[in-house]
Amino acid sequence: MGLSFEILGPVRVRRDDLALRVPAGRPSALLVTLLLKAGMTVPVERLREELWGTRYPASAVANLRSHASQLRHLLDSPGAPPRLPAEHGGYVLRVEAGELDAAEFDRLVTEGHAARISGEPELAATLLGRALALWSPTEPPPAYGPTAAAAFERLRERRAGARETYAACRLDLGDRGTPALLTLLREHLAEHPLREPAWALLMTALHRAGDQAGAVRTYRAACRALDGELGVAPGPELTELYRLVSRHERHRPTPARRAGDTRARGRSVEQQRVPHELPCPAGPFVGRRAELARLREALVDARRLPVTVAIYGMAGTGKSALALHAAAQALDAFPDGQLHLDLGGSVADAPPPPLQVARRVLRALQPGADQPEPVSEAEARARVRSLLFDRRVLLVLDNATDADQIDDLLPVRGGCALLVTSRTSVTTGHAPALRLDPLPTADALALLRATTGDRPVDEEPEAASAVVNLCERLPLALRTAARRLSEGPHWSLGRLARLLRDERYRLAETGLGPRLSASYRRLGPAAPTFLRLGRAHPGPVTAELAAALTGAPREDAARALDRLVAAQLAEPAGPGRFHIGALVRLFAAELAASEGNGQVVGQAGAGASSR
Repeated sequence: MGLSFEILGPVRVRRDDLALRVPAGRPSALLVTLLLKAGMTVPVERLREELWGTRYPASAVANLRSHASQLRHLLDSPGAPPRLPAEHGGYVLRVEAGELDAAEFDRLVTEGHAARISGEPELAATLLGRALALWSPTEPPPAYGPTAAAAFERLRERRAGARETYAACRLDLGDRGTPALLTLLREHLAEHPLREPAWALLMTALHRAGDQAGAVRTYRAACRALDGELGVAPGPELTELYRLVSRHERHRPTPARRAGDTRARGRSVEQQRVPHELPCPAGPFVGRRAELARLREALVDARRLPVTVAIYGMAGTGKSALALHAAAQALDAFPDGQLHLDLGGSVADAPPPPLQVARRVLRALQPGADQPEPVSEAEARARVRSLLFDRRVLLVLDNATDADQIDDLLPVRGGCALLVTSRTSVTTGHAPALRLDPLPTADALALLRATTGDRPVDEEPEAASAVVNLCERLPLALRTAARRLSEGPHWSLGRLARLLRDERYRLAETGLGPRLSASYRRLGPAAPTFLRLGRAHPGPVTAELAAALTGAPREDAARALDRLVAAQLAEPAGPGRFHIGALVRLFAAELAASEGNGQVVGQAGAGASSR
């Protein structure tokens, strides 16, 4: 018997299309809160605050248990696993794919945006139309607490973007301002009167329908809304559209500005040169579909305000490849240029300082400009912001070491985007951050197949699986190790697997040594703990073990483990427990041996084996 949950309107639960009676009040609010965190354990303390606020009654936890019991009786079926078990001091609501309208809405919007970027407006319009249809004409009830309120605010913002992209697709497909499209845009602007792309879409739809006077009135209404609420005039896209409509010219709109808009701004010929610096991918790209969709959506959402999107994770997970792949797919959204800078954080060399980064961006945006270079960070960044203002430029800053390298480069207005990759998270605030983990096993095997060809994998499937596991499903390690097979027919996956099993050669064969050195150099006082743990037996690491190995107080050992996690050299594996991968342990052991012999840190694991 299938369940379905509806929260994009009045709260409803159905079993086999028959409506169930959801208890009103706090039981309903508890259900919505758990649905918004479906599949995740929500602690009792957070639920108590969500339902009663900070001034909760003494009976709040007992009432919460009673509400959860009511929901269990509503949702559970005989012979089926419990839907709402109590786990780890909280509750988790188990929801299957396709059962929750909000999750389906998110999925369809993501796929719709991706289809539009890929040049499939008809598919995009279909997907976005299905997503918008999931919302009830009646708004969801007011949220009890801050978590639900923030989640619904995000959903409404996604709905606003989906409406605009849907309207743009309809216009791309030749819609001549049909009543349905005009009604959608007018209702949308009644809710969001400060969204310039929506005003531009409505003006265009009216113009397509032959209502030039209505398009002009729409522009004036936009001016009043923007001036009255923000004290600003319309941006160049809306102003240029008004000029075109006023001259009764047929105009096919696009929400994103084109490179030609810079000429309307009166920029010089030198400033009109558009940089296209994204490099060609160095090898095959496999998997990461969900991550790509999330990145594409974040990048193309850069309209009125610039956005910063960050990818971080341990060495070798393929952050740079993912960033370049996502940037290439979003290319058309940034007609004023695409910049690419390697900030040197992937290896242990000295990274460029912030002033040098800003100067490099300036040279790309103003090639051959006859101006003295700025002498301070503040001046350089201010000039970068001036050049990026009201333009659609994508900056890919690869391998950042810290926030200082990337701070204060984006202006207050315009459709620019900053895509940053780094070993540790270097963004703060509301900037979207994506942590990249090793590939799933199936995708790692697919990458090995794409690198070596089908025949080696088909002939030795067990060896192929062994290579994937010994490389810990890291794309960099897999590509580097697989190069052995290009040296001649005397190499096979079986021989490569035997070589990787030998711990004397594994690190060098995967090419991770220099990358891990960059992480090691950031450990500071935690470095001795890391070296000692490299010699310890494999298994979970605890603060007690680290203290016993180093002789340090337990609290100091715990802080050292926190630094290892921040440097992506260890990862949490439960309360008070940490995991260090085999390749990282090998690096630590080799590093301890090399430092004992007086060798340079960066040499550990750096040389390729000649076996």
